[in-house]
Amino acid sequence: MLQLAHAQKTRTVSVPTNISTLSVSWLNNQFKCIAVQRGVVEGSWEHPGEIEGTQHFEELIREGVKQTGYRGTTVSLVLMHPRLSQQLLETPPLRGPALTKFVQTQASQQKLFEAEAAFAFQPAFSAPGSQRLVLHLFPRILLDQLVQAAQKNDLFLTSVLPATAVLQSQLPEFGVEKEGIAVLAANMGRSTTVIIGRNDGQLLLARTLNGSWSTDAARLAVDLSRTILFVNQQYGVAVNKGLWLFGPNAKEHITELQRHVQVPVKLSLVEYSPLYWATEALRQPLGQLPNFISLELQKAPQRRALLKFTTAATILTVGASLGAAIWCQYQIRVERANLASLQAQQGKLQSRHLELQRLEEELLRKKGMAHLVADNRIAPVPNWFLASLGEFTPPDLVVTNLLVRREAELWKVALGGVAQAGVHPVTPAAFQGAVAQLKAKLAGAPFHLRLNDVSVTNSPAATKAPLFSGWSTRSANPARAKELPVSTFNLEGSMR
Repeated sequence: MLQLAHAQKTRTVSVPTNISTLSVSWLNNQFKCIAVQRGVVEGSWEHPGEIEGTQHFEELIREGVKQTGYRGTTVSLVLMHPRLSQQLLETPPLRGPALTKFVQTQASQQKLFEAEAAFAFQPAFSAPGSQRLVLHLFPRILLDQLVQAAQKNDLFLTSVLPATAVLQSQLPEFGVEKEGIAVLAANMGRSTTVIIGRNDGQLLLARTLNGSWSTDAARLAVDLSRTILFVNQQYGVAVNKGLWLFGPNAKEHITELQRHVQVPVKLSLVEYSPLYWATEALRQPLGQLPNFISLELQKAPQRRALLKFTTAATILTVGASLGAAIWCQYQIRVERANLASLQAQQGKLQSRHLELQRLEEELLRKKGMAHLVADNRIAPVPNWFLASLGEFTPPDLVVTNLLVRREAELWKVALGGVAQAGVHPVTPAAFQGAVAQLKAKLAGAPFHLRLNDVSVTNSPAATKAPLFSGWSTRSANPARAKELPVSTFNLEGSMR
């Protein structure tokens, strides 16, 4: 048969920049992983030889993290396992939760193992009026072991994908014809993963065959022929794009397989690499792939991040509150100490205030008394008048009576006397002149006495009664005054 030459495409690793995960492919005991940080592959590791059993997944993950230097929290797994199987399922035209519940019931009925089944499904090509799904079944006990193994390494297993779902991404590579049907077989070591689909990416069938072209190409060819025949009968279509081989040593077995199948056998257009499965799984939108991990577990990293943020915020808030409480308690103690100090000072100040009030009252009392004495004290005018009287009185006169009294705003003065007794008696004219001289001096400075009444007599019987009561009678020689007739004078006046 004529074989057309074609060139394989070398895909550039292109992982979305929002992805940071440890992507693992565990295909028939062959463990490989890559560490991706924000779309950049930072490290890769492959376990030497084969390792069997999900109980080893914990140590494999731990070693993979160590070897690749992975710094994230999530793990993605592409799985090929002997207990992982696929079935084509006819379903009623259901959607959403109703479809999931129906598939769950079918999974529990069609499982090929006794344990509870974990399931995932993806739509298959359907004729008008029908609905088909490719159902993937895996023991839940083994799935739980994988999830717990990741958790023991403080990681979250966010996706477990069957290898057939990853291989499906190659279908659009085989042509642009919408009706083109191709068979893609991938060598997985001990088994062969087969998908049949259209060039637009729609899946018709997915299954896993025992053996590979490396171990028994003839037997594999028989199983491939039966699979192609089943699709022809089930869908009523023909495989017109041939059989494409993908995987290690595929090119060396094209001729051998061609002898046993009726469709053209070709080498896949996508170049194989040991890390193809781990890398290709990240290039596909996770929401469109059959994932054995529930949506709740897929969101566990976000919940953990939110929990960390909430915890950190709570700790920060509690710490800030505690710090504020400690600061407030310290301020309370300081304020209490200040209050006690101020209260003590207040007591001292109150005592001092009372003392000052007492002193002020005493001072005001004394000041009042001083004002009382100073304001009500009568000026020593009588003394001044008496002291000046000896200078003002002429030699021919003798003052015998003197009264100086304060009345209202004026000083009242009453002055009386007689002629000076001597060897030569004072003549009336001399007496009158002496009285006039006395009056002039008293009316002048400093007393400015204003005379109201003046009386002068030359007979004892003519003595005038005093103007004021309480006269202070002063006579140098009272006895003689009674013996001799005298001339008398009386002056009455006022001054300020």
